[in-house]
Amino acid sequence: MHIDHKPYYHDRLTTWDLCRDFPEDEMYINGLHAMQSHFYTHNVPVEIPVVRVMNAAHFLLAYVFQTTCSDNQSEYDVLAYGSVGHDKKVMLLTLIVLAAMLKRTEGFRARMCRNMLLEDRSEDFYDGVSLYDQFLNSEEKHFAEEDFLLDTHNRLQKLAAENEQLTYENSQLKNAPSTMEEKYTQIIGTQYKQDNNQGTIYNAPVTIQYITNPVEQNTSEPKQTYSEKEQVNSTKTAKKSAAEYEDILSIPNKGKYTEVRKYIEERCKFDEEFKEFVAKHTRVELCMRLTEEFGWDVDEHALGVNMNRNR
Repeated sequence: MHIDHKPYYHDRLTTWDLCRDFPEDEMYINGLHAMQSHFYTHNVPVEIPVVRVMNAAHFLLAYVFQTTCSDNQSEYDVLAYGSVGHDKKVMLLTLIVLAAMLKRTEGFRARMCRNMLLEDRSEDFYDGVSLYDQFLNSEEKHFAEEDFLLDTHNRLQKLAAENEQLTYENSQLKNAPSTMEEKYTQIIGTQYKQDNNQGTIYNAPVTIQYITNPVEQNTSEPKQTYSEKEQVNSTKTAKKSAAEYEDILSIPNKGKYTEVRKYIEERCKFDEEFKEFVAKHTRVELCMRLTEEFGWDVDEHALGVNMNRNR
């Protein structure tokens, strides 16, 4: 049984692709090359398909962070086994790399899943975990969960954009009947004036009265609907931008959601308008505003993950 990675992660074709999208992968890839050299030196008959191992480890990591991390160790063994072509040795290498990734990832879920993966393994497996750790150059380097969820963020952003487009199209469809009625009324009224000037006599006012009520048209304004994004932008002129507070708070670096979370907390302490906006609006609306102010795309899912982890 082959495991499809697409719901959580799409495979990269080369180590260059992996390092481009996940710069932290360079450390893990170099560790695998060093382990391969060790196997050659000690005549261990194991060939490490580096790209396949890294893709499988990334898939498992995304699976861990996007689903409820169960305490069933065999579930992850089966996923790893199906991801690397049913090769048990390569499966164990994948789990060793996954354990190293989880060790250097901040968060309760990462620690819990790593402990579950390492429980009741063979001595050879534990030796492999220790050996691989020795080949990793940056022992003290740590990462956040969102550093490994690039594909998930892209998928969520695409879904959000599609949902926004559907909402807009739905509002346009709701407005279409009244808009057509207004245009049709205008056409009938114009035709009545032209025929009246030419001497044609018919009860045009009755026709106009039947199509639409002039009194209602004069006393009510056309209903307008706005998308969620337009509602946020419509209040932008009444807000102070992040640039006005740069001397107090620096704008967070792109993709650093711990900095974004701390920025929100600090700004709420002295900016009453911003504090009220945070309290009365959704995280989606808050991220739209911060995107405008920061000049880079603030993802609501990544921010939510960071906030939940630091409650």
